[in-house]
Amino acid sequence: MELLGSKKKRRLRVLVPLALVSALVLALGEIPALAEYFFARGVTRFLSGCLNLITNYIPFSFYELTAVLLIVGGVALAVGLVFLLCKRQWKRLSLWLYRLALAALCVLLAFGVLYAPLYCRGSVLPALGLSDTEITREKLYAAAEFYVERLNRASEQLERDEEGNVIPTSTFSELSARINEEYGKLQTGYFAEFEVRAKEVALSVPMSYLGITGIYFPFYAEANVNVNIPPYELPVTMAHEIAHAKGVSQEGEANVAAYVLCIRADDAYLNYSGLMRAVASLLNSLPQEEYEVLYDSLSEEVKREYRNANAHYARYEGAIDAVSSFFNDIFLKANGVAGGTRSYSQTAASLVSLYEQLAFSEQ
Repeated sequence: MELLGSKKKRRLRVLVPLALVSALVLALGEIPALAEYFFARGVTRFLSGCLNLITNYIPFSFYELTAVLLIVGGVALAVGLVFLLCKRQWKRLSLWLYRLALAALCVLLAFGVLYAPLYCRGSVLPALGLSDTEITREKLYAAAEFYVERLNRASEQLERDEEGNVIPTSTFSELSARINEEYGKLQTGYFAEFEVRAKEVALSVPMSYLGITGIYFPFYAEANVNVNIPPYELPVTMAHEIAHAKGVSQEGEANVAAYVLCIRADDAYLNYSGLMRAVASLLNSLPQEEYEVLYDSLSEEVKREYRNANAHYARYEGAIDAVSSFFNDIFLKANGVAGGTRSYSQTAASLVSLYEQLAFSEQ
């Protein structure tokens, strides 16, 4: 009994300090000044850069490998715990639970250093050269009309396959390099300067059933992209995940960064990708009558591609997608994103601001 008690004390001497340190790091990361200048532009960026040096040049996705191992390991762990419980092997059960708690705290601490503080840093808008603007119904319609016209023009510059989908003008790796080049033009100190080579997910079809088009995994500083998505979505999805790797954690802000980068780029394929998403976002924010007017003004090629995309995603909707969205929503809210997954579409103000900037430059 004394030996058992001493083991318990030794384990507590490890777990309690680790839990306190994790709580302290998470608390410090919620202080805006520290989140911005100590973590986002300091410790977090340095450590992510070090991880990036290792994983950037290895072609396969460490996230994907880890996900498979966690699923297999999680099932094995659950079976093992039930077995020990049924056999009443309390010592081994206690050891397993201790190791599980230790691993969970280590992951929590790593997350607290590598990503959590980014949720509390300053807005990405100044780094993109955008300012806050008041949204009116007239401005929203004018911006949507502007983007619709640009989308039709961008569509004319691209070739399509027999199904009506745009044909990518570059390979996956070339596209990644192009997007990094665009981020490199934003010399504000807000974005990490190291190159982030996006990775194709081999298990993209299973990822589609989970409703995930891409995922940034901070523990490896990896931007993973589901390649089982409509071709027009690839650039803006990749730009979104690379935005996470470069220090933008809020989903809505990563969307804005991706849209702005693609729309401003001197590349028709990137323009088209950003405009397709921007137009969809703005049209869905308009009243039905105005929506119908602008939708009718889209070219038939663009309309067909939207229909193709809707049909593609409809194939993967179901219970798994709903569960995945539910847990993703919880995760976002737990990290201070008040709107949860709804924040993904809170980009109208930024798109109006970008419209005002682009329209002014064209005058």
